[in-house]
Amino acid sequence: MDRLKREAYGKINLMLNISGVRADGYHTLETIMQTVGLYDMIEVVKTEEKGIRLTCDLPYIPTDERNIAYKAAEKFIERTGYAGGLEIHIEKTIPVGGGMAGGSTNAAAVLNMLNEMCGFPISESELEAIALTLGADVPFCLKRGTYLCEGIGEVMTRLPDLPKCYIVVCKPRASVSSKNAYGVYDQYAHPQHYDHTRMIDGLHKRDIHAVAGAMGNSFEAPIGELCPEILEIKQKMLEMGALNAAMTGSGSVVFGIFDDVDEAHRAKNALRAERYRTYCVKPIKK
Repeated sequence: MDRLKREAYGKINLMLNISGVRADGYHTLETIMQTVGLYDMIEVVKTEEKGIRLTCDLPYIPTDERNIAYKAAEKFIERTGYAGGLEIHIEKTIPVGGGMAGGSTNAAAVLNMLNEMCGFPISESELEAIALTLGADVPFCLKRGTYLCEGIGEVMTRLPDLPKCYIVVCKPRASVSSKNAYGVYDQYAHPQHYDHTRMIDGLHKRDIHAVAGAMGNSFEAPIGELCPEILEIKQKMLEMGALNAAMTGSGSVVFGIFDDVDEAHRAKNALRAERYRTYCVKPIKK
């Protein structure tokens, strides 16, 4: 197999609680991540000429070792001793700087695709270990579905699928750096915490209203102070029928959960009319 082309799906954090800080300075999380049907397209081609050549349809995306997908290919070559060359092309749809793991899911797709193309030389557990060296969200992005992720994201527990719903995803004009977001959170005077067990209970009961009622994100209030547009979009979604709305990850994308498809599309269209990049997607199961 010398060529593969696959979707690299984005994620939302249905809830995200910052639970503490480790001795090494990394923040610990309790977060429920959900794969959603918004994706980048990744194509990987084996070549005889050695080296990695990465291209992207967005001119401002780095295409060298600064790109996490490039780093993923390097890690795979280092681990397996693959002797050929690689061409990787990324077509971006997932908003950049939005907290939807666009870079992480590109890296995870490259790892999964290379492993398949080379006959699965790396076990699933070792692939996850390699993924963690690339970023906290990359191990989750190797998978699909609904997971509780703890620690810095590496402790993953499979959860029941998100009940049927429609997810409106809206990218504010501002973007947020994850590194900066943690600094902003650390300086925030009134940190907010959320109980993941409430959402897990709702998932087990297949109750989308209970799941939506348990949504929350420790980053949302401090980041929302710096970027009021986030909170404005959230309020608009609630006014347009969302069961609940929240920021995902460290921002800046806002998502709303709808149980009515017509209301979801009306909200999408209304936000698009205000020139926001907005999509209506469904949750992706395992």
